[in-house]
Amino acid sequence: MSGKYTRRRFVSHGCLSLAGMVLGSQAACARLTRPTPQQPKITLKVSLDLSSLLSLSTLQQRGRLYGEFLAPFEAAHPSIRLQLVEYITKTQDMEAAIVSGSAADVFSNPGAQYPGFYQSGLLLALDAYMRRDHVDSSIWSPPLIASYQTPQGTTFALPRNLNAFLYLVRLDVLDGMGIPYPSTDWTDIELTTLAGQLTIPQQRVGLSLQPGFLDFPAPLRGFGGSWTNAARTKETLATSAGDQAGEWLFEGLIWPGYASSGSPPSNQQPAVIQEVQTNSLLNLYQAMSAGSQWALYPPPLYPQGRFCNAASAFWAINATTPQPEASWTLLQWLAVDPSFQRNMMKSFLFPPALTSLFSEWTADIEAIAPGMTGKGLRWIEEAASQGWWVLPPYFAYDSVSALYTAFGDVWTQLLQDKVSVPLAFASADQQVDAIVAAGAQAPAVTINSLRSKLEPSG
Repeated sequence: MSGKYTRRRFVSHGCLSLAGMVLGSQAACARLTRPTPQQPKITLKVSLDLSSLLSLSTLQQRGRLYGEFLAPFEAAHPSIRLQLVEYITKTQDMEAAIVSGSAADVFSNPGAQYPGFYQSGLLLALDAYMRRDHVDSSIWSPPLIASYQTPQGTTFALPRNLNAFLYLVRLDVLDGMGIPYPSTDWTDIELTTLAGQLTIPQQRVGLSLQPGFLDFPAPLRGFGGSWTNAARTKETLATSAGDQAGEWLFEGLIWPGYASSGSPPSNQQPAVIQEVQTNSLLNLYQAMSAGSQWALYPPPLYPQGRFCNAASAFWAINATTPQPEASWTLLQWLAVDPSFQRNMMKSFLFPPALTSLFSEWTADIEAIAPGMTGKGLRWIEEAASQGWWVLPPYFAYDSVSALYTAFGDVWTQLLQDKVSVPLAFASADQQVDAIVAAGAQAPAVTINSLRSKLEPSG
């Protein structure tokens, strides 16, 4: 098999194995001679669309693919029928769908949608189900499950997958410039130095970072900060640890021009080192030319250890579902049982949420796409087991979008070198405190109050 592996062949690989499973189940059923009593079926509405797959195919094609993914569940639970429905991300649209009766009972969404859904009472608490069925949260990487809990420890969702931000290094460019490859034990200082060596004015930037102030927690943690502790952000944003992190990023990388924040300068002259998302491995693999040499690198060793930014997505249950038990049965299969995650791994290379699947995930990728062998996939597995991830504390704030708005002006001023790092941190800290306070004062929304809010008057 050649190193180049097309998206269509990835999908086909996953679907063929699933089709075999389904056909095998049908054949087994055909051997039964005794009639089985018919049970009334519960219909659950399910939304499985992933924003990263919306351009992959048509809605009908995705529906057929997901139908094959879900066939084993329906075979194992003959009393439950699954119906695929619209993928909704906006809170007001979800409320409208609940009123009309078209909302999904079980749905998936990016983590940034959590505050809106949570504050509107759209999510069913899961702790009682997890305790009853002995679901141990240690099956997920520790920071992952914590990001879907309230500050009081209530769990309203389970992880769908893990999307880490690691570094891609263009080894062929290093060869052409006569620069030795960095060690995988590189430090923040070595990364800064290398970015400077690789930068050619008006031609090439040494390092491209993901944009935005919310992608800043990893270096803060690496310098001893704890911004993800929403109760006291001042401990990180207005202390020497925060200052050091800011000086490293802005004074060491961005202001000298060694790093760009956001996309690389151009497709013709991309950054030599790029912060990339592991959820985009399939796109990344297809984009790299066959002749280029590259590898994934772990986050650098900061003074306090390795930390990398991460994003995630969740599985949740609609708080107004008329079938909470059946919905939990499906959610548990999606998030705890490895079946569905294995299908997503093999078809789209998505890193799984379950840490026990990472070795299998690596083996699958190297078998499906041999060209990925030796590219540093092991760092994704090690990051999951070591808990390097720094995820946004979704439930700690009234709104993640409010954080983006609050930090937008500060971030712009920092990028343009119009404000000092300590002053910017102090300003951001005051805004975070205000947002956290607003979230803490917001009244809790119960299922009953939500239902009464949505019921038509009269």
